[in-house]
Amino acid sequence: MRFATAAVLALALLPTSPALAQSTPAPCDARAANLGGIGRASVVAFTGPVLGARVCATVANLASDTFTVRIADAAPADALVAAALTGEPGTAALPFDGATAVGRYVIAPPGTIPSFNGEIAEAPRVVVAFAGARVLVIGTTPVALVDLARELRDQPDLFGADAIERAVLIASGPGAALSLHTADGVVGTDNIATSKVLVFIKRG
Repeated sequence: MRFATAAVLALALLPTSPALAQSTPAPCDARAANLGGIGRASVVAFTGPVLGARVCATVANLASDTFTVRIADAAPADALVAAALTGEPGTAALPFDGATAVGRYVIAPPGTIPSFNGEIAEAPRVVVAFAGARVLVIGTTPVALVDLARELRDQPDLFGADAIERAVLIASGPGAALSLHTADGVVGTDNIATSKVLVFIKRG
């Protein structure tokens, strides 16, 4: 009996395996905050409808007539939203004055999902989506494009929209990050490491 007890105690004192610790999903607490008078910031979660990954998304839901947009080397102090740009190849241009970034369609007009040529790789993403008079900037934890596209098209209310007409991928991979400066502090990350960022500033 003493040997059994000693064995149990020895097992309990063993260090946790790093691989096991890394497999535990990070928390994704749903929350919302005012985004400087131009919209709302929120954090939501979903399970990919095709591949089943659990995804955390940071969302800026903006009124399209309240901000100006530009591409910068770094986010200025007055930027309420800063999104990484990683030079995604594609032909879908962002319809903003002063922002010439292009990327791949995740949702193509008028709300269709591209084939993605069978691509199922999961990576952090940043997309800019358009929903009537709203513009959504969404940063995610690793997700396949097909799962992100299906969620955007089929569950737009999760992101605060009635329907998403088109969405353009502007960042993928480790550098894909989004920073929202809300009344309650930063939502997302405060450290965007890409050489170019897309910034949204309150219209004066």
